[in-house]
Amino acid sequence: MKTSKGSALAWGGVLSAGILWGGGAVVGQSLLTEGMSPYSLALARFTLGLPLLWWWHLREPRRGAPTTWRERGLVIGTGLMMALSVVSWFAGISVLGAALPTVIAICCAPVLVALVSVVRGFERMTRHTLLALCMALAGVAVMVYPATDEVLAPGYGAGIAWSFAAAVFQAGVVLGNARMPAHVPASTASAWGMTAAAACMALVAFPRGLTWPGDAMGWLGVAYTGIVTTSVAYLLFAWGARRLTPTAAVIGIMVEPLVATLLEAWLFGRPLAPRQWLGALTLVAALVPLTGRAAQRHTSANEASGLP
Repeated sequence: MKTSKGSALAWGGVLSAGILWGGGAVVGQSLLTEGMSPYSLALARFTLGLPLLWWWHLREPRRGAPTTWRERGLVIGTGLMMALSVVSWFAGISVLGAALPTVIAICCAPVLVALVSVVRGFERMTRHTLLALCMALAGVAVMVYPATDEVLAPGYGAGIAWSFAAAVFQAGVVLGNARMPAHVPASTASAWGMTAAAACMALVAFPRGLTWPGDAMGWLGVAYTGIVTTSVAYLLFAWGARRLTPTAAVIGIMVEPLVATLLEAWLFGRPLAPRQWLGALTLVAALVPLTGRAAQRHTSANEASGLP
């Protein structure tokens, strides 16, 4: 019973993070369309997310901290990967809109994570996981594959390149969270990692000049990307990812492109074609059977090692 409950909570954290990030993609698209630069938006997102993360960290009853240089490097490196992933993602969104960069970033990451995990011996690539991964990739590909008569946006190639870069860095974030030391709470790792991400973005954004929203609604959007999609979502993901295999965790957040595509269709008047609905159903079908076995395997290993 304890294992089943832990698996459900872990999946709930990862899926909730994916849903919040999907909403953040559409909000980010709106802010970028209004003139914010990807660098300024990424800096605002990390900076506004820091106070809540540090508050959670200071309230943590077991305030473990990285004790070795290797552990500190893992926390900081994960934060830097986070910064590079987000700014690359926003750069892709500024050219292509919310759906396609989100799909590329999220759907290429599982392939990279699975390859690294198998090569490094973190997990075995079972037929069950491989089937779920292939179904999920096929579903999101069908959702966003351009129609034959679709006119591509200017800078399409650069937008695709930024999106693939975001996928590489997102894979680094997933693997970093999965390998985080058990004695370092998720709130602590997230707070220190986000601090490193904010510092990295400050070094990039300030020399380029900062751009900000021009009205109250724009600032509300920035606050949403900072507090909800950064503090809340990253903490939920960091907590859940520790209790799942790396591949299962990254497949779980593939609900993000589904949410982004649905919201973009609703808010910007871009209705989904029948093939896109088929892709969405395929994506959901890939996630449902995975939520039991992969999570249960890793949760059992955590209990054996004393990880809550």
